[in-house]
Parts: sequence; structure tokens; C-alpha cells
Amino acid sequence: MNIFKAINNGITLVIKNYKMALIVYLVNIVLAILIAIPIYSTLKDNIADRGVRDALEQNFDYEWWSSFNFQAEGLKKTIRPALSSGFAPLFDNFELFLTGKFTSFGMVIFFWGLAMVFISAFFNGGVIGLYADEKLTFSVSRFFSLSGFYFHHFFALALTMLLVVFIFYKTLHRLILNLADQITAGAAGNSWLFHFLAYLLLLLIIFFIKIIFDYAKIILVLENQKSSWLCIWLATKFVVRHLLKTFGLYLLLSVIGLSIVLCFGFLLDVLNASSLFILLTVILLQQLFIFIKIGLRFCFYASQLELYRQRSVEVVTGKIRRKVK
Repeated sequence: MNIFKAINNGITLVIKNYKMALIVYLVNIVLAILIAIPIYSTLKDNIADRGVRDALEQNFDYEWWSSFNFQAEGLKKTIRPALSSGFAPLFDNFELFLTGKFTSFGMVIFFWGLAMVFISAFFNGGVIGLYADEKLTFSVSRFFSLSGFYFHHFFALALTMLLVVFIFYKTLHRLILNLADQITAGAAGNSWLFHFLAYLLLLLIIFFIKIIFDYAKIILVLENQKSSWLCIWLATKFVVRHLLKTFGLYLLLSVIGLSIVLCFGFLLDVLNASSLFILLTVILLQQLFIFIKIGLRFCFYASQLELYRQRSVEVVTGKIRRKVK
């Protein structure tokens, strides 16, 4: 099993089937507009009332935001200083994963995020289904047909993963952080190191859960399994037996993804939307970033699928050799 070969084949699969990423991107745009329109309407009225439009065009006005956030409810609570920076959303996401405070953005966005999980479950069936097809014949109707065909399985996996994540944050997450606090209670000088290790362990556990459920989806499609929960068990055995390969692949792709996020974050921080041209450039860069993120997510599935295929080939080859002997 070669993770670099898996990534190379995975990227090739994604590029050959780029239209799937385009479809998901367009769906994301439509869903984003449903939130963007009421937020735009709110901001337009609020900024006009306070006469800070010119100031906000140059930089984020924290004084205005403090006053706005004090009275904000619902979607208004989602407007945060982090939105004005290229890097801050990355740290916001890390904070969410490490603390588990998913409702800190407000209940509207929390439930919207849950809805996106199940929308992704629908499309993931079509994505993995087409990647698993050796003919690689893409068509829009076939993509949606496979998405619908696997949806009930992928919906069950999404629900199960949410339950596992919920249990993790309510039990093991608290236990690890409390243990770190107890260890560092009398050692203030090295407290940062123990808390860093605790958060690193939490992140690895989150990765482990995500990897298992990724391979559960892949096994369900490749092995034509009928039970979603059996696939979770099979995926757990596969990941544990090939821990270095599966984790190595996931971490390498994560580093690639982090590098892309940092590059786009740097560009967005450098570009100051002081003119219409630069503002349009920033918008185009943001849309390109979203499209690349979708493609990267598909690269995870395609590369993991290729790694699992390598394992299947090795198993079959080993059986043939034993028969020959």
C-alpha cells in the first residue's frame, strides 16, 4: 500500500470528474444565498443607520461591531470580526473542533450546519459511487441517481457519526481536558505543554473518528454491503490494521489542505478591498477557494478509495500466491 500512489490516483480521479465538484459548488452557492440575502438586508439597514459604511470599506470597525453584536440575535450573531480576516476563520474552525462549542455561532447556524451534513451525505454517495466505478462514465443523471441510491446508507452513517461525536465531546473530551488541568495545577511553568498535548490528542481522536467513517462509506460502496453499521466495524478493523497508512494519507492531505488555506488567507489579508476591482478580485478568490475546498474534500474520498483498492489487490494477490505454492 503506497499513500503517494493513492493520492496521485485520487487527484487524477477528481480532475477527470471535475463536473461533480462544480455541481456541489453550485448547490453550495444556492444554499449560501439563502443566508446571504437576509444578512445583507440586515447589514445594509444597520450600516446606513450608523454611517459607518465608509469606515468598513477600509477596515473592520470594532466599535460598530460591539454595538451591533450587543443587540444581535439569530443570523445577526454570525457576523464576527473573524469574517474580515483571511486567517481568522481557520482559527475559528480549530476552536470549534478543539472545544466542541458548536453552538457559539448561534442556533440558526448550528442547525444549518447539521442540515449541510445531511446534504453532504446525499452527494457523497454519488461521488464515491462514481469513483468506485471502473468505467468512470460521468453524467449528471447518473451522479444524482447514485446519490439517491446510497443516501439512506450515508444518512445512517451521518447520524451515527454525529452520535459518536456527541458522546466524544460529552465524555472523553472533558476527561482529557480535566486531566490536563489536574496535571498542570501545580506546574504553571509547563502548563502550556500539557494543554498542547491534550488538544493534540483530541485532534487525533477527531481524525480517527472521521477516518473510520470515511472508510465505512468506501467499504459500503466497493464491497456492496447492505448494513451501514457493519461497514463501521469493517472500517475500524481496516484502519487499526493499517493505522500508519490510513493516518499518514489523511494527515498528508490535511497538510496540503492547510497549506492551501494559508495561501488564500495570506492573499485575502494582503488585498485591501479599497476599490471595486479589488473587491471583485477578492470575491473571485473566495469562490475559487470554495471550489478548491470541495475538490480537496473529494480528494480525501478518492485517495482513501484508492488506498483501500490497493489493499484489496494485495489480499487477492496473496491468496493466489498461497494457492500456487
